[in-house]
Amino acid sequence: MKDLGSQLTPVSNKESKRDTGVRVRYVGTYEPIDRVDVEAIEPEDIVPSQEPRDTDVWFTEWQVAEDSLGVALDQHVDWSLVPMDQNWVSRLFAGRRTIPLQLDTYADAARDPSDRSDRTQLSGRVARIDQISVRYHPSKDPEERGVLVPDTRGAMQHSVLSFRQLRGHHGKIVGWIVRLRE
Repeated sequence: MKDLGSQLTPVSNKESKRDTGVRVRYVGTYEPIDRVDVEAIEPEDIVPSQEPRDTDVWFTEWQVAEDSLGVALDQHVDWSLVPMDQNWVSRLFAGRRTIPLQLDTYADAARDPSDRSDRTQLSGRVARIDQISVRYHPSKDPEERGVLVPDTRGAMQHSVLSFRQLRGHHGKIVGWIVRLRE
């Protein structure tokens, strides 16, 4: 093995005399880097039928990332939930799945905090977590020119043990569906 140590230039935190005035800036986003080999994508999981005491709850990917939310299988939870956007559910699943509620950490921002009429308090054990991904394409609607929209009925579901354990998927992860058993 060749010793390259003697050929390396020492690095210092001090400014050198040959300062050219060039400054380097690093820019980042919270957007996760999803590098998944297409060959690693597994077929979509079949979601078992709901039991009478089961409720599916939606978690939006960007809120999970921004608020560092973590949910794991068998965890006991107590959530204050709001109605789910049914247009979004229809676009993703087209009747394959129903999701009545969502955890929305920004739901109170647009309304009177004392009005809790549309809130549902739900507690129980996490019985299942499905990672939801979808591919996007440019909208064909002339009013949305250049806007990327999810493939209608194109949501792919993969069962996971927690929000932190991702599985191979197509497109972009848009959220999770947590099945809560009361």
